[in-house]
Formats: sequence, C-alpha cells, structure tokens
Amino acid sequence: MNLFVFEFFSAGAMADTPLAASALPEGLAMLNALLRDFSRVDDCRTMTCVQPNLSVEADEVLTVSGDWEAVFDTLASRADFALVIAPDAGDYLADLSQRAMAQGCRLLSSAPEAIRRATDKKQCGQLLRTAGIAMPESMPVSRETLGSVVAHMGFPVVVKPIFGQDCDGVSLVSSTSDLDRAMQLLDGQSEFLVQRYQPGVTASASLLVSGKKNTPLSLNMQHITPGQPFTYCGGMTPLVHPQASAALDMATGAVGCLPGLRGFVGVDMVLTDDACVVIEINPRVTVAYTGVSQSLDLNVAQAMVDAAVLDRLPENVVSKRSISFDKGGPRG
Repeated sequence: MNLFVFEFFSAGAMADTPLAASALPEGLAMLNALLRDFSRVDDCRTMTCVQPNLSVEADEVLTVSGDWEAVFDTLASRADFALVIAPDAGDYLADLSQRAMAQGCRLLSSAPEAIRRATDKKQCGQLLRTAGIAMPESMPVSRETLGSVVAHMGFPVVVKPIFGQDCDGVSLVSSTSDLDRAMQLLDGQSEFLVQRYQPGVTASASLLVSGKKNTPLSLNMQHITPGQPFTYCGGMTPLVHPQASAALDMATGAVGCLPGLRGFVGVDMVLTDDACVVIEINPRVTVAYTGVSQSLDLNVAQAMVDAAVLDRLPENVVSKRSISFDKGGPRG
C-alpha cells in the first residue's frame, strides 16, 4: 500500500504568509508522529513532501521548493491512500481532500462533504443540538446585532468565527469593554457566533471512525487559557475525570451525527463535576494524536488502515501510560 501523508504547513503551503508561531511546530509534530506509526504498518510505503529546511523520515520524501500543489498532485496520483492534515478554515482541508481523491486515491481521513459540515460551527451546532447533544447556548450574530444578543445572554460569553481553526479569533468577552477587541480578532467577518461561556475542564475526545461506526480512543486534557484570544498550550492524555465515561459516550454520539467522518477525529468538550458539553468537532488528525498514539496499547496508524480497508475498529483500547504534549509533540 502506497500512503501519501500530507501536512499543510510542513509542505510550505503558506510559506510566503505570516503564520501563528505554533503552526509549523504543530504540523511537523503531527507529520512525524504519523510517519513513525505508519512505518510500523506491514506493507505500507509512506510518501510525503516538506520544505527544504525540514527533515522527516519516510520511504519517499519530495522537497517542495516552489509549486507545492504540483508536488501534492504527483504524490497523490501515485498513492493508494492519502491522509490530509490542513487548516479547517479557508476550506483547505476539504479542498485538498477532494484534490487527493481526484488523483485516484482513497482517503484515510474524512470525506470533503463531512469536513465542510463539521467545520461550519453554525450548521454543525444546529445539527448536534437537534440530535440531543448537549452544547452551550449559541447564536449567529452580525456586528449590528452583537450588542443585543450579548445583553440577552449576559456576560461572560465567547465570541468566535463560524469558520475557524483551533483558538484563532476566539475571545472571552466579560464586559462591554471587551467587545472592540473581540471584533478586531474576527478580522472583518460579517457573521460569527456568540456562545454562552461554559466554565469547567477543557478536554478533547479522540475517536477512530470507520464507515458508519466509531469508537473512542481516549479522553484528553486540553491546556486552554480563556482570553482575547484564547490560547492553546498542549495537553495531557488520558484525562481522569468523574465525567470521563459520559464524555466519551457523548463524543461518540456527536461523531455519529456526521456521516463521512473517517479516521482520527477529535471532539472538543468542557467537563464539570456533574455534566459535559460538546464545543465542536475536528474532522482531522489533531495535535492530541502526538500524545494519544504513544499512550495507547495499539498502533493507531494500523487501526486507521483497518478502519478504512476492513471496516474494523479496535476493541477494549487501554491507555498504558500518561503522556503530556505541547505544540511540538509529546513530552514524556
């Protein structure tokens, strides 16, 4: 099996654009972790592409010194399967997944239409609430209606983009004086979401999805500091919490609401002592993979292949050790 693993920032897809400081370290950490794990899958030949100043280990590595899209097409055309990691925002993840399929390879990651449903926070939130998934109260607003909606909900609230990546553009608004800064972080967007702030333990559930089935792999702590903007500083797996079992059940139900999700998927959540809520679904490999893959008693890459090829999911997954991870990967 020829497998093309593509990571957006490592490949230099936005090499001429100012990036968040964490973008490349996070992307490279995920790419290295995946290549390491797929190297242990029988009869799997790995291919990838990176910028000239980066070094990774794969069976074939092409250096991207100019047209990264041409390199992408070359590798995708020679692959049996592709696994795409790219930003949700800007439709990059969905478009590149579609592009890989157009070259004739199958996806180990989510289908483009499922990616678009999951990354539209307005549409996805409505779908999950209709299905009975607990989520914080949330309303789409414009700049003109923001004040009245915040007055209705009461402080504190979270203001966030409808289409956004991780903590980008996400603000905690605790008073009227915070609104101007929140608007600045939204960078001119005309419609966005106001969400009732949910205090508690910030967590993520990691799941493996195949066809119509999914299974939880782990519940992870997320180190997120509310502010303007929110900041993400890694996490720890597994998370031991009174709501752990309920949270994993809820995440499983949420992912089941979006047909077409596949492979490694994350669900952001907030847990309290007696409840849990879903914040959003990440239809792709997340930074948590770097810790989860070293914590569990199975090769997650092999499980992804089994899910895609055999429609088979692992049973009785066990965490064998606690792993902390940050933007550069696991810390032991």
